[in-house]
Amino acid sequence: MEGAQYRKNDIPSGVSSGDNKTKFADSIIKFYCAKLHIVMIVLDLVIGSVELGEGIKNGNQCPIQPMIGTFLIVHGAVSIFSGLILMLAVGVAHYVYRQSERTIARSIFFILLIVITIINLFFFAWFIAGNIWVFGASANGVQSSNPTNSATYCQSDMYRAAIVLIIARYIVVPIIIIIVIVVRCCKKTK
Repeated sequence: MEGAQYRKNDIPSGVSSGDNKTKFADSIIKFYCAKLHIVMIVLDLVIGSVELGEGIKNGNQCPIQPMIGTFLIVHGAVSIFSGLILMLAVGVAHYVYRQSERTIARSIFFILLIVITIINLFFFAWFIAGNIWVFGASANGVQSSNPTNSATYCQSDMYRAAIVLIIARYIVVPIIIIIVIVVRCCKKTK
């Protein structure tokens, strides 16, 4: 076929690429282009902002468990950072998905994916520690009415925010996982 020009990643019809790694990479990139990731980014940014705000505002007002304020600050900051990195990954995924020369963009995307994985592992471990601190304070008889009793006092707004945000994560994450599974199953049956 004289005169026919193919870009590097174009495969003429009827010719198998044999490159399963590229197909797998493209399927992951396509997955990150889904609208669901925009919802996840917004949730990370909103919940993280509330955690960070409460932790900064009331961080040192919980003598029964001083780590609750630190938990909120670190968890909120990591959540915001994770949302921003995820936003960058989605942007790169969209860019990769639309480009003809994908090698460099794929590499950048997978570096971001590794960073997101590391962040999420830390995020999960810190979340477990926060659960222990927050619910441990509850088991130790936390109260918010008498600040002079430092053995059991924790500032009410901060403590409630910590509990509500932890429970919100327990609700939101399974819902997102179920949505992803349902969407994936529905696409495969079509």
